[in-house]
Amino acid sequence: MADANLDLISDIIACPGLDYCSLANARSIPVAQKIATRFADMDRQRDLGELKLKISGCINACGHHHAGHIGILGVDRKGTENYQLTFGGSGAEDVSIGKIIGPGFDEDGVVNAVEKATEVYRNLRTDGERFLDTYRRVGLDPFKEAIYG
Repeated sequence: MADANLDLISDIIACPGLDYCSLANARSIPVAQKIATRFADMDRQRDLGELKLKISGCINACGHHHAGHIGILGVDRKGTENYQLTFGGSGAEDVSIGKIIGPGFDEDGVVNAVEKATEVYRNLRTDGERFLDTYRRVGLDPFKEAIYG
């Protein structure tokens, strides 16, 4: 509550996940904490601008991952927690459902993938563009290339 981070990458919406919910397939809170720690520098957050990140621990979508500029969906993959990334969601007037960008990641891998996505955004954005605008303008390919190689 001490940081003025409204609509910045560290203003994460995350469901309780596997730590507190019997329906969840994956933990959400530790992923949110790792992302918030990775992007703790407020100057970096302000440079990225509006970026809504949302995390759900299962397909019930209590964290509304599908409506995040970057969404993370926790799934059970053969008994292992796995996280799928979605891009392009919005719950605002420009409503859209995020699209799954490719295969999932483990907990650390998804944090790294989010960081790679923000770097692509920083390199491709134009003045005044938020993540969602850049994603809609350039499409998924530059993000997939950076994340998956």
